Amino acid sequence: MSNLLLENNNLRNVTRTIIKDLVNIYKNESYGEFYLPMDAHDDIDFYNFPGFEYDIVLEFDLVEDSTIDDFIIDGELDRKNNLIQIVLHYNPENKFNILYDLIGQLNETLSHELRHIYQKETGLYNLNVREKRNPLSYYTQPHEIDAQVFGFNRLSKLAKKPFDLVVNDWFKRNKKIHRLSDEQVKEVIKKIINHKNKL
Repeated sequence: MSNLLLENNNLRNVTRTIIKDLVNIYKNESYGEFYLPMDAHDDIDFYNFPGFEYDIVLEFDLVEDSTIDDFIIDGELDRKNNLIQIVLHYNPENKFNILYDLIGQLNETLSHELRHIYQKETGLYNLNVREKRNPLSYYTQPHEIDAQVFGFNRLSKLAKKPFDLVVNDWFKRNKKIHRLSDEQVKEVIKKIINHKNKL
C-alpha cells in the first residue's frame, strides 16, 4: 500500500506541473500544435521529475471548434518515444467559461497517459501489443483498465466527487470517443471499479 501511495504522490506532482503548462498555453493561444515542455520553457527539452524518472514530451493540439458546446479531449501515448499526444477541441465562444471542467478533464487524460508510461517502463503491463480496434476489446484491455482507474481517481479527487460518479459521467460525456453501447459501458465500468477495489 505504501508503494501505491508513493506512486500516487509522484504522479500527482508530475501531473500538476504539466497541467499548469497546458492551461497557460490554452489561455494564451487560440489554436496550434505545441510541444511541451519546449514551448513553455525555452531551456527544457523534456520533463523529468524525481520519483517519476521517465523523460516525457507532450504534443498539445489546440483546435477551435464552434460546432461543439464546450470541449472534447482525447489522449494517446506514442509508446516508442514516451510522447503523450493530447488533442483538445473547444468552442472559442466559451473558452473561459469551461475552464474549471476542462482542467479536470485534462488531469484525467494526462494521468491516464502517464500511467501508461509507468506501465511500460516498469514492465507492469506488456504494452508491446497491437491495440484492439473493437471499442469493447480496446477499453477492457488490462493496461487500459489500469490507466483508466488512475485517470478517474485523479479527477475524482480534484472534483471531490465519488469515483463511481466520475466514471459514469465520463462515459456519458464521451460517447463520440468511446463508441460503446450502453450495455458495453456497464461492462467496462464494472471492470474499472473491480480493478480499483483491488488496488
